[in-house]
Amino acid sequence: MRNYRSPAKINLFLKIVDKRSDGYHDIQSIFQLIDLHDEISINLRKDRQINLNSNKKKIIKDNLIFTAIKKFLEYTKLKRIGMDIFLNKNIPIGSGLGGGSSNAAIILLAMNKIYNSNLRASQLKTIANSIGSDVTFFLHGKNAWVEGTGNVITPIYLKPAWFILIHGKHKVSTSKIFSRYRINGHSKNFSYDDYLNNNTRNDLEDVVFELYPSIYQSYKNLSKYGKARMSGSGGTVFLPLSSYNEARKVISRLPKTDNPLIVKSLIT
Repeated sequence: MRNYRSPAKINLFLKIVDKRSDGYHDIQSIFQLIDLHDEISINLRKDRQINLNSNKKKIIKDNLIFTAIKKFLEYTKLKRIGMDIFLNKNIPIGSGLGGGSSNAAIILLAMNKIYNSNLRASQLKTIANSIGSDVTFFLHGKNAWVEGTGNVITPIYLKPAWFILIHGKHKVSTSKIFSRYRINGHSKNFSYDDYLNNNTRNDLEDVVFELYPSIYQSYKNLSKYGKARMSGSGGTVFLPLSSYNEARKVISRLPKTDNPLIVKSLIT
C-alpha cells in the first residue's frame, strides 16, 4: 500500500482581476499551504478496475480523482492499470481550502511515479491545467503568488504563522459564488507591498457573506481579535496569529458552536 498526504491551502487574499471569454476568471492570490490534510492510500490491482472509497461516501461520485486519472491516461496512453484508492477526507467539502484540487494533484504525482511514466513537470502541469484551476498549485507543492486562472505560479517565502479556521456549516459552490460576483470597472492589481502592508482583501467576501449570514457571523467573531479573512470562494474564515498560545487564547473567547480549529502554516 502506498500512502500520501494531500494538504489544504488558504488564500491570504484573493483579487478577481477580470472575467475571461472562456468563462473563467483571472485572479491574483497568495496560496498558503497548511497542516490540515487528507490521506490517500493506493493499492495496485492486477486487473483494470479503478475503485474509489472514502470515509465521506457522498463525495465518491463525480470526484476530481476520477478526472485526474482519466486525463493522465489520455495523456500517457497507459492501458493496463488497476487501483483501489481510499480517500480519508479531513478537509471540509466546499470550504475554499482546495481539498478536491489537492487530491487530484496528488493522484497525478502518485501515478507518474507508480507507473514509471517519467513525465516532466511541464507535462504534469499541462494535465493539471485541464482538470481545474487550483490543481497546478498543489502539483508544485510550494507556497506561492498565484495569477492567471490559477495556473501562473511563483513560489514565495512566507513567515511561519498559526491560523484559527472556522468552517461554515454550508458547502459553498465556487461556480455559484463566481456567477454572482460582479467586477466593477478595472480596479488596480495588488502588489506584494500591498500584501506586506495588509492592504489586500478577498473580493468574494461580500457575495458569500450576503448569501450565508452564519459565515458572516463567524467572520465578525474572529474580527474582534485581528484582521480576519475568508479563504477562496468561501466556506472557511480564518485569522492569522503569531503563536500557538495566542491562538489558544483567542479560541477560548470564541463561541463553542463555531467549532474553531488551529492549524499551522507549512514552510516550503
